[in-house]
Amino acid sequence: MADDVDVLLQMWSSRWEQIRQSENQRATTTNIVIVVVSALLGLIASKGLKSVMLPVAIAVTVLGVYGALLSAKYYERFRLHLAEATALRQRLDERFPGLDLETIQSTVNARQAAAFPRLIRIPLYALWVALHGIVAFAGLILTSVVIVNL
Repeated sequence: MADDVDVLLQMWSSRWEQIRQSENQRATTTNIVIVVVSALLGLIASKGLKSVMLPVAIAVTVLGVYGALLSAKYYERFRLHLAEATALRQRLDERFPGLDLETIQSTVNARQAAAFPRLIRIPLYALWVALHGIVAFAGLILTSVVIVNL
């Protein structure tokens, strides 16, 4: 019996490690994209919106789209690992009903929703995707301006 519980706890813990790993990778990737885009925007600002800047403007767009897709993919991985962790927690709750793990989780979720009724509706991944979407949109605008000035 203790061995079964140890396996469940180890699997549950590993799911949360995977969630943290995905979030760390998303943050690192976003930082890299923002730093590179900042450098590209600095280059465009120093050279002006001339035809030679077209590849740079396109690169800004591509990096924004890439970052948005990567953020969405990391969210998909997060949801997978969260679903696994939830299933494992439910199994632990079944094994140890006196712990009331599901009740604790639902109580915490209800309190969080009551404390932040508007923010709770905004998924965090959507903010990350939107950030990268803004970068892509800025790249499209720059690309359009460069093309118009050809």
